[in-house]
Amino acid sequence: MISLCKTCQGSGSVGARTCADCFGFGAAAALGGKFLYWGKRIDLFEISLDRARFFVRRSFFVFLSLIAVAGLGYFLWQTVLRAEVVSAPDPTLLAFWISLLAVMFIVGRVMRNQEQSKAVSRREFSREKITPALEVVPFADGKRQSRRERLDISQTFAPESQEALRRAFELADGAKQDVLPLHIIAALRSSKPVLILLGRLGIHPDRFSEPLDRLLAKQAVRDSFTRLSPATREVIFEAYAYAYAHRRPRVSPLSLFIAAVLAEAGVREVFFELGVDEEKLENAVAWIRINDALRERYRAFQRAARLRPKGAMNRAMTALATPLLDRLSSDLTAAAARGALPLLIDREREMNEIFRIFEGGRKSVILVGPPGVGKNALAQGLAERMVEEDVPSVLSDKRMVSLSVADVVSGATPAEAQERLLTVLGEVARAENIALVVPDVGGMVGVSIGEGIDLGEAFAAEIEKGYFLCIATATDAAYAKEIESHALGRALERVRVDEMDHRAAIQVLESVAGGIEYTQKVFFSYDALERAVKLADRYMRDRFLPEKAMELIQEAAQAVRSRRGERQLVTGEDVAAVVSEKTRVPVTTVTSDEAEKLLRLEEELHRRVIGQDEAVRAVAEALRRARAELRETKKPIANFLFLGPTGVGKTELAKTVAAVYFGSEEAMVRLDMSEYQDQASIYRLVGPPGETGGGILSEAVRKQPFTLLLLDELEKAHPDVLNVFLQVMDDGRLTDNAGRVVDFTNVIMIATTNAGT
Repeated sequence: MISLCKTCQGSGSVGARTCADCFGFGAAAALGGKFLYWGKRIDLFEISLDRARFFVRRSFFVFLSLIAVAGLGYFLWQTVLRAEVVSAPDPTLLAFWISLLAVMFIVGRVMRNQEQSKAVSRREFSREKITPALEVVPFADGKRQSRRERLDISQTFAPESQEALRRAFELADGAKQDVLPLHIIAALRSSKPVLILLGRLGIHPDRFSEPLDRLLAKQAVRDSFTRLSPATREVIFEAYAYAYAHRRPRVSPLSLFIAAVLAEAGVREVFFELGVDEEKLENAVAWIRINDALRERYRAFQRAARLRPKGAMNRAMTALATPLLDRLSSDLTAAAARGALPLLIDREREMNEIFRIFEGGRKSVILVGPPGVGKNALAQGLAERMVEEDVPSVLSDKRMVSLSVADVVSGATPAEAQERLLTVLGEVARAENIALVVPDVGGMVGVSIGEGIDLGEAFAAEIEKGYFLCIATATDAAYAKEIESHALGRALERVRVDEMDHRAAIQVLESVAGGIEYTQKVFFSYDALERAVKLADRYMRDRFLPEKAMELIQEAAQAVRSRRGERQLVTGEDVAAVVSEKTRVPVTTVTSDEAEKLLRLEEELHRRVIGQDEAVRAVAEALRRARAELRETKKPIANFLFLGPTGVGKTELAKTVAAVYFGSEEAMVRLDMSEYQDQASIYRLVGPPGETGGGILSEAVRKQPFTLLLLDELEKAHPDVLNVFLQVMDDGRLTDNAGRVVDFTNVIMIATTNAGT
């Protein structure tokens, strides 16, 4: 929300005078401790004046550039090519000085223009909500505050964004309408960023422009001069807030576009009809923003790297050499300064938690989470923030190095490993400017160094001394088994790193897609990335986002290049085809041939099963629903009870279903329930307590999650065993003896019985 003056309707003036109610601000808001206002007029006179200034300035620069080039050329021709000695009254020297003055004037003007423009205020890491919002502010606050506390956001808009606002005003004036967010969208639709956005979404520009023109034609005609509507003024401030929230230095055309779209219900409906909802649109905008950030980050890190000490030395020139540490580790801050680390997406909550722990006096944390969720990426993101000096003072002016536990213990006796570790930590203590990252710190536990002490305990003892900062990582299983009850568990403060949601995982794929596109010479559509995340989450339950989705798009890119060649578009169907090949489950869109087969599924089943029309029809209908995604995805694909005397074809129908749906009769787990007649037989299914091997059922489905589970003679099983299968039918999952959750949502369950027949 913004403050909008009702007297002047946001213009800041009444007639030729400054509005007394708003002190000329017109519209204002508070964000990031700043009083924000728009200080630039937008009308036909100002637009014409701006363009005239631009033309004169550009012409003058071109004229001076020609003088500079001609003067320098004449000087070089006289002094170098003709090898003449320049005397005092010689015109050659005069030409040189004139050209030099012209160059100096041009450089000075460029620098002055850069100084006049301002950057979007920088978000502080620890003092704000994760999603900051504009706040209403009294106009009197802007009058009382100093210039440093006020910000004219018109100076933060990129030249392309300012030109878009001018074009929007001209469009509205030509149609005799007030300037609406709709006009901003229309002014931006032919810009390069928006065309790239539409291309990523798979939308032809004409399919977007035609309904947009119809919406413009429906707008009311003004009864006075053209002016910015209140909604448009709010869009301008929201565009700034969007750039601020995402730490962008300028308000780009895309920031303005997304703010305008979110303010226009009609345009959101157009996108929805084109298959793009609000989340999909924001993620696609994020893709372009991420690519821009990757380019800008490299340049920014290069600038920041010039100010940081080179190598191991700090600014105070007090750090000492660390030869053994350098041999056993990699310098993350040096890699960040080169722009060699991946961009950190999301994880702001975890980052702020690390900062709070360090600022609170603790000097060691351990990042705990499933494998593949980005624990190491979080540490690398912290190294990037250290290069940018966007960290608390406790982390400033420090190197972050990643110590390899494998290198510490490899090829060494336990005593030698301890000596290496203590030598490394001694170097860290002497250097006084090192933050240590230790991936998979659980690898130290169990490496005995004598007298009942292992390497992990020796490391924990050094951590407790508090002379260095430490960030360790561990998986959930390693933390529970090796660290939680160990001395390391007491020395390290735990920070939980959970699996990403779909939105964040898609943006991670967007950040790595460019590298894959460059390597494989293909292009990704947004649909490909979105389906990679959704299909990986659904069909690869034993692994975690974003790692499993990253592998999917890599394989999809390779498959498209090998099948269709270079410069081809990777679509969602290409990703689905890769998933189908990996899982042997059809997840692509139903083709015409497959649709025909599904419609005639009863005939397919009857090729092997004679009679049993009712059972075949029920099975065929369930398989059709499953293939069309018209089922509960948190339960097994289908649950059947085949009732009948021995020899009527119950097992044969089950084998036929496995062959038709999963492609092979071998895709079946068969359990004889007569072997599970006592209560203790539950442990045969899920594994004995205290052991890690798992049970017959849990291991079979964990290794082959896309299968048919056949339970023969169900009536003979113990009631407690039946309760286990009841849980599977209701929840689509089962927890084994090791605490692992086994997914049954891609299983067809068939129980057979001849009771009562």
